Amino acid sequence: MADHRYPHRIIQALQELHDELAKGQPVHPLETTALDGDSWHEAWRPHQDKTWFEIPWYFAEVFFYRRLLEAAEYFGNGDWAGVDPFLPRKQAELTHDMPRQVLLLALVYASTNTPDNFCTLFRHCIWGNRIDLSHPHLVEEMRRQATPQENLGDLLVDDTEIVLAHLQQAASTSTRIDFLCDNTGTELLLDLSLVDFFLRNDWTRQVTLHVKFHPTYVSDTTVPDMNLTLDLMQKRPEADLQALANRLRAYRRQKRLLVKDHLFWNSSQFFWEFPPDIQAELSRASLVIIKGDANYRRLLGDAHWPPDVPFAEAIPYFPAPFVALRTMKSNVVTGLQPGQAAVLNAADPEWRANGRRGVIQAVI
Repeated sequence: MADHRYPHRIIQALQELHDELAKGQPVHPLETTALDGDSWHEAWRPHQDKTWFEIPWYFAEVFFYRRLLEAAEYFGNGDWAGVDPFLPRKQAELTHDMPRQVLLLALVYASTNTPDNFCTLFRHCIWGNRIDLSHPHLVEEMRRQATPQENLGDLLVDDTEIVLAHLQQAASTSTRIDFLCDNTGTELLLDLSLVDFFLRNDWTRQVTLHVKFHPTYVSDTTVPDMNLTLDLMQKRPEADLQALANRLRAYRRQKRLLVKDHLFWNSSQFFWEFPPDIQAELSRASLVIIKGDANYRRLLGDAHWPPDVPFAEAIPYFPAPFVALRTMKSNVVTGLQPGQAAVLNAADPEWRANGRRGVIQAVI
């Protein structure tokens, strides 16, 4: 938050939020007239008089970021209305050399329409999820590596071939592929290389990117982040990056690429609680690509499932075929082989949350 020169009143409001959390005070409700105010009050009500350490973890995370935006006067009519508290960090990530290197490598795979190139690119995209500005230690580790490592040994489940077969079978009738996006920056760039592959090679007629309605989790993608990404790509000296930005802008003009936000994506609700408009929207997709750890947690209710429960049995409710691409930054996981978790526990006690491993899990 020090990236902006906030006035004293905002700094004071942020300090009060910090003290409320650190000193174990009851979780205060929002004081807002914003569009989501009533829904957040209903979500907060069951936790009234509880401290931050006594409420469910997922609710605490997302409500903290919503309270932070309120303290930063993001909503309203003042000078700071609509100012993304995390924008300077997002800009710094995009202008770092690593995202450019990662995207140029991805475009090598995206340039030729073959099943092998799709599989390589698809696996490449999962490791972009490691670059999460709310986990700065992972960002620095990835920068030291220079590019995402396509280490198949770190993929605990890999359903890429299942996804390929589904897309090949659906090619003649596929009208759209939807992404539930996660981080902007490196991850979004890799997602856009995959979008370009799908549209340039006519694997689908349309791609819809679902993004956050307002900033959250530091680097989660919003519509302005998408626009900033295309602007910066177009200003790069590399002809391949300029060409990609031009193609993506053309897809948007042609309505082949849609970018949609919705307050639900910022809420504390799980995915079986989709509102009717989201449910109807996703049901029209031939495939939904679900990115990131937080979205994975929302699929499974942020609950501690036995790790060998079949993934499809844990998620019988989703309205379309889907695949989750997630690097592991939390304890929630299912769909592993019997005994696999025990082997991992012995080899690396932090395997569930240190961001090294990933899963590509499909329910087709």
